[in-house]
Amino acid sequence: MLFNHGAHVQVDTKRCLNQRHNGVECNHCVSHCPGQALILSDHQIYLIQDQCLGCGLCFSDCPTQVFGSTQWDETTISSDVKEQGAKSTQIFCGYHPAPYLSKEEKNKGAVQVHTCLSAISKGMWYELGLLTGVELRLDECQNCPMKDCLERMKFAVETAMEWLSASGHTPDFSLIYTAEKAKKKKKLQAVSSGLKVTSRRDLFLTLMGRKPGSELMAKEKKAPPGSDERAKRARINVLPDWQKRLEDSYSSHFQEGGSPAYWPSIQMSMECVNCGMCARYCPTQALKIRVEVKECIHDFTSGHCLDCRICMLSCPTRSILRDRQPNAQPYKEQSIFKAPVGKCRICEAETITSQDDLCYWCKEEPSEEDILSDVRKKLFGKLV
Repeated sequence: MLFNHGAHVQVDTKRCLNQRHNGVECNHCVSHCPGQALILSDHQIYLIQDQCLGCGLCFSDCPTQVFGSTQWDETTISSDVKEQGAKSTQIFCGYHPAPYLSKEEKNKGAVQVHTCLSAISKGMWYELGLLTGVELRLDECQNCPMKDCLERMKFAVETAMEWLSASGHTPDFSLIYTAEKAKKKKKLQAVSSGLKVTSRRDLFLTLMGRKPGSELMAKEKKAPPGSDERAKRARINVLPDWQKRLEDSYSSHFQEGGSPAYWPSIQMSMECVNCGMCARYCPTQALKIRVEVKECIHDFTSGHCLDCRICMLSCPTRSILRDRQPNAQPYKEQSIFKAPVGKCRICEAETITSQDDLCYWCKEEPSEEDILSDVRKKLFGKLV
């Protein structure tokens, strides 16, 4: 298996939601890891390599792509399926001992990935469903140490099927739990897939003992404090690659006639003071604020939302309500809140118009007397 004992697994903790806000308490990877190889401690993710079973579930289950690898590229799966051009394709995991088609199935396509099938994202299942009928070979899963991954894989497939139906397509997925052993004939063997195609340049860098992309990393490290590059990294958009691809695929293959799928939704109440915290801390910029002609407008793109709750947790006035609603256009930016704004008379920030002309932060700022009182208490105790 490609990731056995944590081989080739890279952990980018900067993308973890627990690093963005202490109240998120995201534990997708930890709670679903079949080998209990992941630990969340002090809002930091740690990988215990010796306990890693190599399933790759964390790659697809993490909502922000904390886990990555220079060897893994699931887009090669769709490329191989497209190249075979079969009406129906069987997909085998890396542990399957006989990734072969039978004589009766010789007209089908066949692909074997180098991980557990749970490593394949919801977006990739959607892309595969557009290309072919998908038959998942699960006939060896019951004896596999990674069989606990099956439920998460089924959830990913079911979600992809819901998206296919919503975008006007008929999903064709089947789970094969029992199958006859096929004869090992070369022409009936599944195509090996899921590995990243290495360029000559990357190969040369590897032979020279340097990691591909190291020049860019060095450039970022040299960026001085306060530079544009460092500011961009501080507010990195953590939308996973599969979700970016899903937007293009979903939009370009959308057909009328499907029942809208359920996507995250946000409602803003009139308690909003336009402090900007929700948009500032949104990890994917799904929520944005713009000001036009003395009016603040909150725009929301449902298809970019991770349902992480950071907008709600960071709102000081508790003005945000979250839910999931049917949405026929999840990637269309929608205005969810509008209100007149003016300049705060102290800091000149854009704020909801009020009688005192103060923004939330200036209004809530403690007086000098209160600050001095707190200092006295700390210095002299309760006697003051």
